[in-house]
Amino acid sequence: MKQPAQPSEAKRETGMDDKPWYRQFWPWFLMALPGSVVIAGLTTVYIAFNGADTLVNDNYYRDGLAINQSFEQDHLATAMGLSAELRLDSGSGELFVTLMGADVNASHLALQLLHPTDGTRDRDLSMSLMSPNHYRVDLERNLRHRYYLRLVPLPEQEWRLSGEINFSDSQQVTLLAR
Repeated sequence: MKQPAQPSEAKRETGMDDKPWYRQFWPWFLMALPGSVVIAGLTTVYIAFNGADTLVNDNYYRDGLAINQSFEQDHLATAMGLSAELRLDSGSGELFVTLMGADVNASHLALQLLHPTDGTRDRDLSMSLMSPNHYRVDLERNLRHRYYLRLVPLPEQEWRLSGEINFSDSQQVTLLAR
């Protein structure tokens, strides 16, 4: 006749262990899977709110009306035969614009430097008249990125010239009516 097994032998034969549940591997493994999904979801929400896209404009209707105005500015610049040469003197930190075509009687020009992906790098510069059709502005720091350029006279903003430059590759660009 077979003798009854000792309690420790019975646990070994049935695969049972005398450790409490919180010292077992499988409960923690099974809880870690949904826990990691919750952590990944909270991380995604944090990134979404702190890395919001600043390029999206909520006032699309006003911007749509401004597009029609900019077409008129481009047509006027084309009718006047305007173009401009923009040149960066990286040694002195000055930016020069020479207008070609018609004589412009503006005492200042507004030059917008629009970064394609980072709105914090956008810059609005007011260029002063040096001599007829020659303008300049001092830069606070050197430019190194790619920018879309818009040039308009102040205060009327009746015409507009546009262009694109990567200051890492080039120091000069021609601005045209688009």
